[in-house]
Amino acid sequence: MPLSKKEFVDIITRLQTTTELVDKVEELFRQSRDNLENDFCNGAGLQISHEGIVVQLLEKIMGDSCGNISYFIYELDYGKEYKEGCISDNNGFIDISSAEKLYDFLMIEYGSKSDNGSMKK
Repeated sequence: MPLSKKEFVDIITRLQTTTELVDKVEELFRQSRDNLENDFCNGAGLQISHEGIVVQLLEKIMGDSCGNISYFIYELDYGKEYKEGCISDNNGFIDISSAEKLYDFLMIEYGSKSDNGSMKK
């Protein structure tokens, strides 16, 4: 059974918030002359070490065998880099510009369980 839309969006939002916080902390480290030699070992990177596991679990729970969740998070930067046409299936373009729209698409895929509508990235 997949997650509810609210549960899914909440998890994606929390991952995004954590990623953005880590990016800000890493930027502060890069800007600090005192910490330049320690840049390779900052605690912020350790905080997000769970992200890959969470993404794998989400893909498994949501029946996402094509890696759409990973694509949304890593390639599309949580949908910020989405442009119409960057993802499609045999029926045309697929809008995954937000976690909500990604969830709706995943639910269609989860319900169909067929390879006929394989998406193209």
